Amino acid sequence: LGAQAGEARLRKVVTGGGFKRLRRAAETPFNMVLEARP
Repeated sequence: LGAQAGEARLRKVVTGGGFKRLRRAAETPFNMVLEARP
């Protein structure tokens, strides 16, 4: 999906995959790094 999908859409996909916790680990003007934990 990439950062263009936005955090809300990525959160929906990640939680749908069974992960419970998601946080934004890092961000630049061009990239977003999310950390997912069970």
